[in-house]
Amino acid sequence: MALCTDVRSFAIPQAAGGTAFHLRSICGSTSSSPRSHRAAGALLVACLAFAPGARLLGWLGRKRHRKARVHALVRDTSPNNVRWKLAAQGTPLPEDDPDGQLKQQVEDLWEDLEPKLMYLPRDDRLRALSGLCVAALAHKGQRRKSGEPYIVHPVAVAELLALLKVQVDVIISGLLHDTVEDNDDIRFEDLESIFGLDVRRIVEGETKASKRTALGGRGNWSRRYTSLFNKFLGNGENKDSSPPKEMGKAQEQAENLRDMFLAMADDYRVILVKLADRLHNMRTLQYMPEIKQKTIAAETLVVFSQLAHRLGVWLFKTELEDLSFQYLYPTEFRTLNQLLSMRHAQHQSTLQAATHDFSNLLRHDPIFIEQNVRIEITGREKGMYSLWEKMRRKPKYHNNIDNIDDIIALRIVLDIDQLDGESDDDYASRGAKLCNHALALARKLPKWSGGEGLKNYIAFPKPNGYQSLHVTFIHDDAPVPLEIQIRTRQMHEVAEYGMAAHWIYKSGQRGKPQKAKKQSRRVAWLESLADKDWELRADPQAFVQEVLRDELGKRCFVFLRDGTILNLSRGCTALDAAFKIHSEVGMHMLYPEINDKQVPPFYELQNGDRVNIVTAEDAVPQREWLACAFLRSTRNRLSAHFRKQSKEKDRAVDLAAALATAATAAAALPLVH
Repeated sequence: MALCTDVRSFAIPQAAGGTAFHLRSICGSTSSSPRSHRAAGALLVACLAFAPGARLLGWLGRKRHRKARVHALVRDTSPNNVRWKLAAQGTPLPEDDPDGQLKQQVEDLWEDLEPKLMYLPRDDRLRALSGLCVAALAHKGQRRKSGEPYIVHPVAVAELLALLKVQVDVIISGLLHDTVEDNDDIRFEDLESIFGLDVRRIVEGETKASKRTALGGRGNWSRRYTSLFNKFLGNGENKDSSPPKEMGKAQEQAENLRDMFLAMADDYRVILVKLADRLHNMRTLQYMPEIKQKTIAAETLVVFSQLAHRLGVWLFKTELEDLSFQYLYPTEFRTLNQLLSMRHAQHQSTLQAATHDFSNLLRHDPIFIEQNVRIEITGREKGMYSLWEKMRRKPKYHNNIDNIDDIIALRIVLDIDQLDGESDDDYASRGAKLCNHALALARKLPKWSGGEGLKNYIAFPKPNGYQSLHVTFIHDDAPVPLEIQIRTRQMHEVAEYGMAAHWIYKSGQRGKPQKAKKQSRRVAWLESLADKDWELRADPQAFVQEVLRDELGKRCFVFLRDGTILNLSRGCTALDAAFKIHSEVGMHMLYPEINDKQVPPFYELQNGDRVNIVTAEDAVPQREWLACAFLRSTRNRLSAHFRKQSKEKDRAVDLAAALATAATAAAALPLVH
C-alpha cells in the first residue's frame, strides 16, 4: 500500500466488524510540524504492521466518542448549566430572583428593545428575549462607571446591531458579549448548549478582543500605549522612555488587539459586535478618568473607526470619529462646532429647498411612475472629524470651511422592484440606468446650476463596496455648494451597513424582504492578517503596527489599465503596486508607467493615478529596489529572491572549486601507458 502525502489524514479501511476513521482523530492535532508528522507516521506504521491494528484503533476512536458524550451529558446536567437554561426560559431559580425584580427588569428592557427587532421573525425575537434573560441574570448587581445597571450596556449594543439589520445570533451575541468575562459562573459551553455554536464563537471572539485592558486596564500603561497611536495621528513619535512595567502593559494590549484582528479574520461578525460595543462605550466616555478618555479615544480613532471604514459601516464610522475627535482635540472640536453652528440655519434652508425641488421633479417623472420607483430623499451634514481632516490635510481648502463643497449633501435613494424572471445582474444594471436618468433630470432643474465633475462610484465602486453617483449643485439664491448623491436601495444598504448588507436581509422579488443566503463571512483583506501573524508572531506590537499602517491607515486608490482599483497604503511606490498586482509582475518589471509617463520604481503613488507595469521575460529585480519598497511584503519577496540567488551563486562557486580541485588532482596523477 502506498503511503499518502499527509499521514495525518490517512484513512484506515473498514475492517470486518470495525469502523473506518481518520488518524487525525487519534492524533488530536492539525499541526504541520515535523514532530507531529513523525508521530503520525509511527502510528501508521504500527497500524499496518499488526493485524489487530485497525480493530485497536477503532476501539480507541469509539472510546473517545463515548468520553465526549459523557462530558456533554455532565455539562448539560451541571447545576450551573441548569441554572442558565432556566433563566433563558424566563423562569429563574427562586434564589436568583426572590423578589421578582429580575423579571420586572427584563420586561422593562424588552419593551424598549423588541420594537427595534421587528424585522426578525417571531421565533428569532423569542430567542433574543432568552438572551436578554440570561444577560440580566449574569450582570445582576453589576453597575457601570455612570452608576446605571450594567445590563443597560449590552441592551444598547443589541440596539445598535439592530440598526444594521443583523441576524438574531449577532443580536444575542451583543446581549451576551460580556457575560463570560464578568461572571465566573457562566462558561462558553453554557452559551453553546443554550444558543448554539455560532453565538459561542462570536462571544468567544469578542471576549478575546476585549480582555478589559482597553477600557478598564490596570496599571499605568496608557502613556506608553498611546504613543503607538501618535504615529498614526500625526503627533510625531514620542521618545521611548517608558519603564518596563508600562512596556509590559503595552505588550499586553498589543496582544489583545492581535487576538481581535485574528478573531475577526475568521468571522467578521465578531467585529460588528465589537464596533457596537465600542460605540456605546464612546457615548458614555465622560464617566472615565481623563487619561483613559484620551487613550480610548486614540485607539477608537486609529483602530475601530478605520475598521468601520474598511467594512463600510458608515453608520458607526462617522460617530466613532466625531466622538474621538471631541476628546483628542477639544479646542479644534469647539472651534469647528462653532463655525458649523453659525452656518447651520443656511445649511438647513438649502437642504429644505433642494428636498422640495428634487422631490417634485423625480416623483412626477413618467419613467419612474411606469416602473413604480419609490423615491426617498434625506439630507446630511458632513462629519466634524472628516471635515477637519479635509481642511487640515488639503492645501486647496486653506483651512477655510467655506471652500469645501460637500459639507451638506442630499441623498436620493431609489426603491426599485425586481421584476419576475429578472436576473440579479439585469436588476443591478437597470438600477444603474435609473440612477443616471435621475442625474440627467437633476441637471435640467431650474434655479440649480452645476452638475459637472461627476464622481461615478457605480461604474467604479470603492474597495469597500460603496456605490453612488456624486455631483455638486448650487442654488441661484443661496451660494452654498450642495452635493447630490444618487443610489439604489441596495447600494444605500451597503453604504450604511457595509459588508453586513451582503449577507443579512436583501430585497427579494418585487422588493419584498426575504432572508438572504449567507455568504462567506471571511473577507480577503482580513484573511491576510493570518499571514502577517505568521511573519510577525514573535512581536505582537510589530503585528499591530503593520495592520494599522498597511490595512487600517490612510489608503491610496489607483487604477489599472482595465479599470480595476488597487487599494494600497498611503506611501506605497510603483514597485509596491507591481508586486501587489502579482509577484511575477514585480519580479519581471522593466519599468512602471504612471499616467502614461515612465517613472522610476520609487515613485510614490497618489490617489487616482493610472498605473501600468511594463514587463519583460528577461527582466530581473535589482538590489537597489529594496530601498524603494514601502510594504514589508514587497521587501520580503525581494529579499527571498536575492537570498535564493546568493545561494545558487555560492553553489556554482563551490561546484567550480570542486571541479578545479578534481582537475588539479587528475593532472598530478602519473600517466598510465
